[in-house]
Amino acid sequence: MNILNSKSLINHNTFKVNASAKFFVNVKSENDIIELLKAQKFKTCKKFILGGGSNILLTKDINGLVIHNQIKGIRIKKETKYKMVVEIGAGEMWDKVVEWSVENNLYGIENLSLIPGYAGAAPIQNIGAYGSELKDVFLELEAINIETIENTQFNKADCQFGYRNSIFKNNLKGQFIITRLKLILSKKKKINISYKGLYEEFKNTAIEDLNCKKIREKVIAIRKNKLPNPVTIGNAGSFFKNPIISESTLTKLQISHPEIPFFKKNEEIKIPAAWLIEKCKWKGHTEKTCGVYNKHSLILINRGTASGLEILKLAKKIKKDIYKNFNINLEEEVNIS
Repeated sequence: MNILNSKSLINHNTFKVNASAKFFVNVKSENDIIELLKAQKFKTCKKFILGGGSNILLTKDINGLVIHNQIKGIRIKKETKYKMVVEIGAGEMWDKVVEWSVENNLYGIENLSLIPGYAGAAPIQNIGAYGSELKDVFLELEAINIETIENTQFNKADCQFGYRNSIFKNNLKGQFIITRLKLILSKKKKINISYKGLYEEFKNTAIEDLNCKKIREKVIAIRKNKLPNPVTIGNAGSFFKNPIISESTLTKLQISHPEIPFFKKNEEIKIPAAWLIEKCKWKGHTEKTCGVYNKHSLILINRGTASGLEILKLAKKIKKDIYKNFNINLEEEVNIS
């Protein structure tokens, strides 16, 4: 393994923030990770796990060892008449996994097309889009404990999945390196167009005429139209989660804002964070180095030379304004480091 010193991370985070790592290494197997964790040189060194860098805001240099997960592979582990268990290396690009699934006419993750980042980050974040979440197809994952160097399996219950959340963002944050995950995909057609925006696109199409390929193509088209390409505009996708509020809070808000949109699922009430931000006139807002994307108010952008602290400062201004006007605390979806 080649250990790099003072490595710039500008090309390893989609915000294009120019933070650096004291040490940086690519790992391509479980053996690489074990060898690295046993190395005396890094025993007391802080470990920072990095995948595609698509859901992170770096606010400072990392005074430690950045482990860049490059474990690849997509393998069929088990197959029945209607289902297929697929094992995925944590270093696979997530959208390549979705592409593979659709090419093999499998159902379950096509709604999650074009989400940037690596597969290993998918369970950490419980990624979701257009009415689907990773937990809907998740079976289990393997991870190496950074402290004990033991390989551990986590099933769905172990992961404690929530809305863009898991145990790996809470109690076990920074304690494990995810190496592989297994998903249960359907060989039988299962169309999910429950999400309003997706339903509107297909409302005049018969269900029997739809398939996973058409869903993927439509999701990609929608995302490309609404979201900036991180290759050209630094961003990490949705910066904030949609806030979950109580029925009583919604009733109070409807008095002053009868038009407020909301959606209910499993007794939860979510308010679109994008609507709150737009209502406070932040959409398209620009500052010297950063701003809010003019096509989607949930997305903060690097206008070229922004530091992580500058972007975070903008996020805090937005949060303060939303709380002042709606008495709602916005929560970051992006990991702040």
